[in-house]
Amino acid sequence: MTGSPDQAPIVVGILYPPGWDIRPAHVLAADLAAVRALDPRIEIVDCRYVESAALRTARGRPGAETDPELRGQAPELTDEQRAALARVEVALVADLPFDVSALAPNLRWVQSCAAGNGQLLSAGLPTERVRLTSAAGVNGAPIAEFVFARLLAFFKRHRDLDAAQRERLWKPAFGGLVQGRTLGLIGVGGIGSQIARRAQAFGMTVHATRRRVDLPTEHVDRLYHPDDLHEMLVTCDAVVSAAPETADTVGTMNAAAFAAMREGAFYCNVGRGSFVVEPDLIAALRTGRLGGAALDVVSVEPLPAEDPLWDAPNLYLSAHCSSAALEHFTDVFRLFRDNLARYLAGEELHNRIDPAAGC
Repeated sequence: MTGSPDQAPIVVGILYPPGWDIRPAHVLAADLAAVRALDPRIEIVDCRYVESAALRTARGRPGAETDPELRGQAPELTDEQRAALARVEVALVADLPFDVSALAPNLRWVQSCAAGNGQLLSAGLPTERVRLTSAAGVNGAPIAEFVFARLLAFFKRHRDLDAAQRERLWKPAFGGLVQGRTLGLIGVGGIGSQIARRAQAFGMTVHATRRRVDLPTEHVDRLYHPDDLHEMLVTCDAVVSAAPETADTVGTMNAAAFAAMREGAFYCNVGRGSFVVEPDLIAALRTGRLGGAALDVVSVEPLPAEDPLWDAPNLYLSAHCSSAALEHFTDVFRLFRDNLARYLAGEELHNRIDPAAGC
């Protein structure tokens, strides 16, 4: 339904990769119907724009918007895509073409279906005309659960237990307590705050970095400014990165950072792959400086088969899948509907991205 003829339609574009939403078709149809029900002028157009995982990851890096090689890798737009983009006012996306504001003169607001949005910044967003909002917080609970699965597997020696079972050996492998240990969080946004909540429930002390150290943060016992990261690392038995990708965060976890951590500590990254200097992580694992690590994100995705990360000792690798796929888009559409209602009412949108901070 697009409203009466004297009403200009509000064209909502659905651009995220179709394979990402693995829910039954009738569930998506119900979500789209609920979007249309917000206003009789709403018209939904399906104009999917999909980039490879490798290009999406590369476009998340600072400076990607001016990289001619990356621009050359972007898929050529079809006539149908160009026509749709020319009409779209609101878009739900994962990827967008470079210089999208020129391709979409009617575009006013982009809602990302992800928390990390470097690839959308490289599309030239946000602008004075086009607002950009993230899905920060949507994945908080599932990723926090994933982090604790990795954390407990490490401290409870699950790999040793699994190895004994495969070899049919009745061989005890006693793990240690997480209760009483200190967890360090690099980033306490929608994901980090959920991790902190679970950590305190396990009886852990929680330290975290945040720029506004003067503001109390729920479930965090002590805050450090990002400039004092190494001071925090010294206190921690385990450290989790859930930080966005900005010019300031690239290469944060390097040899000096790993050296600052307690010997035998555990490190986990569920933020962005560029946060870690991967050769330094491998070295810290091989020397035993780190007891173990878990990466759900890496610098090049998909990870090439010849990459040395595959053979790093005591490393838990996963293919950027710490979220809960079935629930993700249900929550994305809930956020999108709420924000769309706010957009229609002229109200402030949730999760609006700060261009200066890049997150």
